[in-house]
Amino acid sequence: MTPVTVIILTHNEERNIGDCVRSVAWAEDVIVVDSGSTDGTVPAATQARSDLRVFQHPFQDFGDQRNWSLDETSPRHNWVLFLDADERCTSELARAISQTVTQDSDVVGYYLCYRNFFLGRWIKRCTRFPTWQLRLLKRGQVRYEKMGHGQQEVTSGRLDYIHQPYDHYGFSQGVSHWIARHNRYSSEEIGLILSLRQQPLALGDLRRSDRMARTRCMKRIAARLPFRPLIGFLYLYVWKRGFLDGYAGLMFCLLRLTHEIHMLVKLEELRLSENSKSEFRNSKSVT
Repeated sequence: MTPVTVIILTHNEERNIGDCVRSVAWAEDVIVVDSGSTDGTVPAATQARSDLRVFQHPFQDFGDQRNWSLDETSPRHNWVLFLDADERCTSELARAISQTVTQDSDVVGYYLCYRNFFLGRWIKRCTRFPTWQLRLLKRGQVRYEKMGHGQQEVTSGRLDYIHQPYDHYGFSQGVSHWIARHNRYSSEEIGLILSLRQQPLALGDLRRSDRMARTRCMKRIAARLPFRPLIGFLYLYVWKRGFLDGYAGLMFCLLRLTHEIHMLVKLEELRLSENSKSEFRNSKSVT
């Protein structure tokens, strides 16, 4: 067993949680932080592993949920791995984590990458593999803050990368569930896009060796692009060669195009609403 605490965030994940828990059977300590599931998530989790610990905490955002988990669940080990219920730790990643956490190093956190599966296959190119999230960290060294619908790490320590991926089954509860979830995500992304538009472009970051600095610069550029949905589709399907991912790749790119259109329309709706409020305030001041 590896001296790692795995924390899995859940909400109505009865279909996924058992496979997720079993994929981390190599970890000494496994915790589920549930945000009020109304299905059989918790029984399915405890059935998959008898010594699993379960905590309940209302979900505000991913950053808040991860910070609460670090603070309130008493992880038994110094190293903590975060997973979501629709994710699976591969044997290759488990071995890499085992080797990493037993080394003497000043690294306080590791970015992990993931393989997205859709319509029965790994869609490698049109998901921009590898993309990175900081999921393995030392307790007390890393915090999270909300960023769009997700989170961003906050630390002054040194970070590194583990290249063996975990698997992500984002469509495991069906396309309808994915669409509903991304409808919420698109609303949460509006504030991030407006914030990114106010930040300096800092194009010099594109030449840096730091992958995350380059990624965040690309996000600042993308937030300012005209015809963003179309450009995003062409980038994924043509430039990143998503067409080589076959029918699944085409359908995924079209779903992403729809998601981007939703954000564009919501931005315009917000602009019109703000203009209407401004005109109302001006008319009141005149009278």
